[in-house]
Amino acid sequence: MSSLEDDPVLGPFFDTPEKKARWTRRLMLAYILWIIFVILGFIFFVLFYVL
Repeated sequence: MSSLEDDPVLGPFFDTPEKKARWTRRLMLAYILWIIFVILGFIFFVLFYVL
């Protein structure tokens, strides 16, 4: 199994524990925002097209 540190493209972004923690936090925040936008989109769909 290769790790992120060995990847030629993503390696420089994850080569230290600090960078890995920073990117993990950013990805987690992006995932939470994505879930919020999906929920809001579903609510707007229900309000405007169903009701």
